[in-house]
Amino acid sequence: MTTRVRDDTWVWALAGLALGLFGLGFVVRWQCTRGACALGRHEWLFDLDAVGSLPRLFTTSLFLAATVVAVRVAARSAGRRRLWWAAIAVVGVGLVFAKLVSAHSVVEGLDGRGLTLLVGTVATVVGLPVLARLGRAWGVPGARAVVLSLAVYAVAALGLDQVTGLAAGLDPSPLPDAAATFVEELGEALAALGVLAVVVRRLPHPAER
Repeated sequence: MTTRVRDDTWVWALAGLALGLFGLGFVVRWQCTRGACALGRHEWLFDLDAVGSLPRLFTTSLFLAATVVAVRVAARSAGRRRLWWAAIAVVGVGLVFAKLVSAHSVVEGLDGRGLTLLVGTVATVVGLPVLARLGRAWGVPGARAVVLSLAVYAVAALGLDQVTGLAAGLDPSPLPDAAATFVEELGEALAALGVLAVVVRRLPHPAER
């Protein structure tokens, strides 16, 4: 059996791009919140959590790529393994949609951060163990790693969101707000990159079908 050499250079390249992009977003948010914004009406383009901004689209693109790869893995699988990967693709579509329209912000607007935490926790606690159990029962290679990466993202998304809310409540001044939002959004982006990296490793060569 031959072992495929995996080049993870692209992962580090995307991580570096994320640091640069979200770092720029931090500076823009901090300066514009202080009232010294040189970008004017184009501020939203680099805002850390604005719908349609480059940082948010970066994270959305990672989930979109992971969804495409999951569909390809499903296409190269058979039987129940194909069904399992189809479920992962559906999860990916949900994450793309949620990030694209900022679903958690919509929910927070309806009933605060508590509802976001409750819904996200229930989905994580119920959904991920089911995927893990089915992956083990159906003999899906790498199922545990994929589920673990999704769990890491869920913890980052839900936990950092609560930290941001706490920081804003303690000190609503521009710098702490920008720093907390930077940590939250960058943490989500790196966790999403981890999901993509894990899913890509599950993509077999045609000869390995």
